[in-house]
Amino acid sequence: MEERASEPWRGDAALAILAAAAERALRGLDVASASVSIWEREAGCLRTLVNVGLLGPGEQHLPADEVYPVDTFPSLVRLLEQRTPYCLGHGDPTDVSSASLVASLGKDTQAAAPIAWRSEVWGALWVATMPGGRPLTADDIPRVVRAANEIARALDDAAAAH
Repeated sequence: MEERASEPWRGDAALAILAAAAERALRGLDVASASVSIWEREAGCLRTLVNVGLLGPGEQHLPADEVYPVDTFPSLVRLLEQRTPYCLGHGDPTDVSSASLVASLGKDTQAAAPIAWRSEVWGALWVATMPGGRPLTADDIPRVVRAANEIARALDDAAAAH
C-alpha cells in the first residue's frame, strides 16, 4: 500500500486527474500545449505522463515512453535541482537541446515550473505556444508556478483516489 501512495500517478483514474489539471493549466495560461512529467532521479530522466492541447509530431496524450535525459537540458537541470522555473521566449538565451525540442514539436516559446509534492520536486509542468500566438515571457513565470502548484494539489487528489 505504501508504494501505491507514493506513486499517485499510476492507474487510469490518476492519469485522468493529472490530465484534467493539465487542461486547466492550459486554459488558465492561454498556451497551446501543456505537459506533466515526473522526475525519475535514479535514471536521470524526466518521463512525460500527460500531454494536452495542440500536440506536435510524435507527441501523444498519454505517452508510453516519452523520456528526456535531464542532463542534456541545462534549464531542466536548474528547474529540478534548484527549483528554478524558466521561460524561453523570443530573444531569450536558450540551450541547443531546448531549442531543438521546441522546434521539432512545431512550438514557438516555452516555460516550465517544478511540481513540488510532499516537500520535494516530483516533476515538472511544461507549457508551450505555437508560432503566431502570444509568446511566453518572463512575466508569465509566476502564473506557470501557480499552475504547477495546482498540479501538486492534483497529485494529492490522485493519491486519495488510490
